[in-house]
Amino acid sequence: MQHAISISELSKVYDSGFTALHGIDLEIHNGEILALLGPNGAGKTTLISIICGLVNPTTGTVTVRGHDIIEDFRAARQLIGLVPQELHTETFETVWDTVSYSRGLFGKKPDPQLVEQILRDLSLWDKKGNKILELSGGMKRRVMIAKALAHEPQILFLDEPTAGVDVELRKDMWQLVRRLREAGVTIILTTHYIEEAEEIADRVGVINKGRLVVVDEKSELMRKLGKKQLTLELNEAMPTLPETLGRYDIELDGGGRQLVYRYDTQAERTGIASLLADLNRAGVTVKDLNTRQSSLEDIFVSLVEEAR
Repeated sequence: MQHAISISELSKVYDSGFTALHGIDLEIHNGEILALLGPNGAGKTTLISIICGLVNPTTGTVTVRGHDIIEDFRAARQLIGLVPQELHTETFETVWDTVSYSRGLFGKKPDPQLVEQILRDLSLWDKKGNKILELSGGMKRRVMIAKALAHEPQILFLDEPTAGVDVELRKDMWQLVRRLREAGVTIILTTHYIEEAEEIADRVGVINKGRLVVVDEKSELMRKLGKKQLTLELNEAMPTLPETLGRYDIELDGGGRQLVYRYDTQAERTGIASLLADLNRAGVTVKDLNTRQSSLEDIFVSLVEEAR
């Protein structure tokens, strides 16, 4: 099956000697939403820039729907829409003109109805006659998204699309992203808002120091790497943990009134039953208990720390 994007042994070494990417291998499926997570400087933007033809790779290959990004650049690039981190717009153009012009850059015939629909979807219709310089930062971000969609790309890159924008735009954007996915568009996004990736992504990839640490179905990643935390509210505060509890991954919290126990959800036994029995033998009485599943942010932090 042909993938939306196929990346093989991709690396990038800059003239300074800095290696931004180390042998990246990645298949991006047609019609999925893939979230790329990683700290600043991890290589996310470099990877996107190479796929979009803005930066040349040092080694490796990238194909977009079977088109090599170097040997068949025009065909590959025409399939891609890009919303970069930085705002780049002609400040003296109107919203309508800049979006329409972006469509023409890809050799597409004028389609006023499509442009109107895009502007309405992004709550820009009432700004269509405004010059870019008259818009707020959030509105300029909407224009960047409209420009990326103007030529009807089959693959859309969103590089930190909600950085510094208001909650309303963030909500509008994710509604639009879902509609695009339903229409068959493949979407790759980077974000610092991990809760967004947890809500919207089908798969999650984590990049750190130019290496792809993991890429997996979001639900599978949560299943394999997620841990649960059991918090036990005690009737009386404990100054220290009894020696009999030393074999458990447990710690005192809440001024000695809480015991926090972490356990692997995939383990054959959680150890909760034996923990409660040992607490009883030690004369520790429990008033209440509750559990919490690891979030995607917890998993992301642990993966980045492990890769250091």
